[in-house]
Amino acid sequence: SDSSFNFFAFFFIFFAQVVLYVLMTVGIPGWGFSGWICGLTALKSNKAVGVMMLLCAILFTAQAVMGVIMLKKVHSLYRQTGASFQKAQAEFATGVMSNSAVRQAAANATASAAQGAFAGRQ
Repeated sequence: SDSSFNFFAFFFIFFAQVVLYVLMTVGIPGWGFSGWICGLTALKSNKAVGVMMLLCAILFTAQAVMGVIMLKKVHSLYRQTGASFQKAQAEFATGVMSNSAVRQAAANATASAAQGAFAGRQ
């Protein structure tokens, strides 16, 4: 569905992925990504490995750019539907309060906290 909460969840998860794409593109040594820094460093010691790592860096760059483009496209769709952060919060609160398991867990936590507070006074 196109609810505000679903859009918000998508933005949160996909933004984290785009950040990871950028980290892979940069290729910080010791982090396990073969991006630009690691690729250029590898060229000094072994040309074949360096070329392969630079090929990975090029593909990671394309992936990061496409991720940003897709994020912008989905954001424009999000704005066209009239969704907002306030609607997402309201939908989340409604969904949480309509879930009986969540209500029961909240009631149990409140009861335990109250019992602990009273037991501490005696």
